[in-house]
Amino acid sequence: MKKRILALSLAAAMVIGALASCTKQETVVSSAVEARDVSLTLWGPEADLDFLKEVSSDFAKTYADEHDDVKSVTVDVKIVGENDSSKEALKDINAAADVFGVPGDQTAQLADAKAIYAMPEDVVKEIKDLVGDSTAAKAFYNGNYYGFPYSPNTACALYYNKTLFTEDEVKDLNVMLEKDLGDTKAIGVDSNAFLSSCWILTAGGELYTNSNRDYCTFDSDECVEMMKFVQKNAGKMYKGSTEDAVGLLKDGKLAAWFDGSWNASKVVGALGDNVAVTVLPKVKVNDKEYQMTCFGGVKYYAVNAASKEPEVAIALAQYLSSADVQLKKYEAKLAKDELAIPTALSLMENDTIKSNPAIAAYMKQGEMIVVQEPVIPQDWWGDFGALYSDIFDGKISADNIKAEITKHIESWKTM
Repeated sequence: MKKRILALSLAAAMVIGALASCTKQETVVSSAVEARDVSLTLWGPEADLDFLKEVSSDFAKTYADEHDDVKSVTVDVKIVGENDSSKEALKDINAAADVFGVPGDQTAQLADAKAIYAMPEDVVKEIKDLVGDSTAAKAFYNGNYYGFPYSPNTACALYYNKTLFTEDEVKDLNVMLEKDLGDTKAIGVDSNAFLSSCWILTAGGELYTNSNRDYCTFDSDECVEMMKFVQKNAGKMYKGSTEDAVGLLKDGKLAAWFDGSWNASKVVGALGDNVAVTVLPKVKVNDKEYQMTCFGGVKYYAVNAASKEPEVAIALAQYLSSADVQLKKYEAKLAKDELAIPTALSLMENDTIKSNPAIAAYMKQGEMIVVQEPVIPQDWWGDFGALYSDIFDGKISADNIKAEITKHIESWKTM
């Protein structure tokens, strides 16, 4: 006998979870229904298109084989990356994919718009069993869990040229900046707010720690002094995109670079045999030492609250985030000299994964992150990136840094 669509307890719990997401939404749990054809749409980044087509095809066949009330399943995979998925979904949730990947900081706007399902209790337990409570919590908002974490979203690890810096030197940013490298820049950080915010976060800056968006300490004395430190040392640092940085790294004109795992293949390719990866260094400003930190969170699969097949969509999201599929993705990426860091607890004990120095660095850095608050508005990222660039470039004088940050904080409260 094939399985019914999920357990009855799960189906009933899903109705409750759905109501938590959308009061106008109706989910019908029926019995003895005629077998039907199921069509789903899945959004994913272009780089993962072939992989997602392969694994979703496997899911479709297995699911149809195992369920009496499903004749066939078709999954149409379309290109919409995680960073764009919430924006595209909110344009018209009825036209959006049934399942899509999303960064944790975009949870609030999707949940508040009643655009994604709150996961039922049965599923939440399985999510926690798979990835652990702390990782699951990064897809949590306003009393509900909203999806299946499949990738850590840690902003930075430190890639460096081991012919220019030693393993000990990269533990201390002051040492790195003071080393005579000729016309080679010591370090580089993208002006993108997800990465460049590492300086203020390191100094203890807090942003949007409640849903009223009325709390930010980015203009504290320590944060201001940290930004003065960055401006003072800007001549020894590089501010630009990864695309530009890889050329400098390859030519030996940039010794170290902060970046996320999604750019690992580009940076490793640029440095070649000279590459090494580790956690962010410590830095001393005005005689106070800080361990550098950065934003972090997860990317997770969310289920469209307007999906006509929510139970099958939940099963697809769960399958895509499973340990088996995460391992397949890691191996597929590795074959292309790319990196996919898993979230499944069981894979942390996989010998191949544990021995990868880049994954080891990101996992260790993941213990020293500031979790992205799910209430950060989309407009904040561009505004902070521009503010950072102006400070770095000296367009804002050292004496005016505090006032400018304070002015921006006031504007952030109304975003």
